[in-house]
Amino acid sequence: MAKMIARAANKPEDYTRFNVTPNTILPREDGMRTKADEKNFEWWYFDANLTDGRNVVATFMTKDPFNLSTELKPWVSFEVTDTDGKTTSYREDVTAQEFSARTDYCDVHIGKNYLTGDLKTYTLHFEKNGFVADLTIKNILSSWRPAAGANLFGDKQFSWLPAVPAADVTGTLTTNGQTSDITGKGYHDHNWGDELMIKMMHHWYWGRADVGDYKVISTETTAEKAYGYSKLPVMMIADHGEIISGDESNMVVEDSDVFIDEHTKKPVQKNLKYTVKGEKNTYVVTYNMDNIISGFKMIDEMTGIKKLLAKLSGFDGAYLRFTGTIKVTKYADNKIVDEAVNPDGIWELMYFGKTIDE
Repeated sequence: MAKMIARAANKPEDYTRFNVTPNTILPREDGMRTKADEKNFEWWYFDANLTDGRNVVATFMTKDPFNLSTELKPWVSFEVTDTDGKTTSYREDVTAQEFSARTDYCDVHIGKNYLTGDLKTYTLHFEKNGFVADLTIKNILSSWRPAAGANLFGDKQFSWLPAVPAADVTGTLTTNGQTSDITGKGYHDHNWGDELMIKMMHHWYWGRADVGDYKVISTETTAEKAYGYSKLPVMMIADHGEIISGDESNMVVEDSDVFIDEHTKKPVQKNLKYTVKGEKNTYVVTYNMDNIISGFKMIDEMTGIKKLLAKLSGFDGAYLRFTGTIKVTKYADNKIVDEAVNPDGIWELMYFGKTIDE
């Protein structure tokens, strides 16, 4: 059987297929992009690093991305990680009748919870068991889309829109009647697709960081075996507000120092190096890992029939999160003209497929 092709959606016909325009992002692109009665998944994601040292993460889901359905099964989650590393998680599952989402801009409602915005300013509300979050998210960069906004796997697709690459976040968090005002820096993106992720993607590295005056978002996806384990790198670099995009057409990926994580038994690249050739300058972004701060086998998070079926199928997916140094080096005419370092960077590895040597 011939190898199927995995590639970035960066050809003229791809823009037509996804009804988008090069270098222009419209509010409707952050509206609902899937049809509820078809097999697909879709989610809207938000996270923020708060000035008081806490971190928050919210996800609004239409369906289970690991079990494609033609029926809506909406849920929303909100997590708060304290300064001591303790995470408190909340989740609200609702009926299809309690879900709504507009298609002309982001306006997602799941029960009493919502995320609504126009690419510039968003409001987020979440409540569960005495916990309430009310946040305002103000985009401080232009919305960004890598080319036509998708990786293609044969005739299937996984789409990604970083609608808010960087934001100022304000609002309140309330726990059992005690309210605290919060500020911080945040991020919001939007994903959707029409095939199980484990059938398209073997694993990916994903990271984002403020590095001096630069802002970086990167993904390095390795496609599944059917697609020859093709690598699909994507990067956004905001250089003092100017956005530079990288993909397989202008980007080189170099990984090194592979080791096996003792808990998950997955191979991990200790060092990631991405070189992006922009129109005026070349940028080298490196991730150098110091520690694994979180790691688990996905099957350990499952229960009941799902866990049994996963065992029978041999599924051994895993998730790891790292901390370390992220560095941006800027070159002009092959000479270093600027360099910045973030010693406290965080990035992740999502490993869906069976373990392979790298």
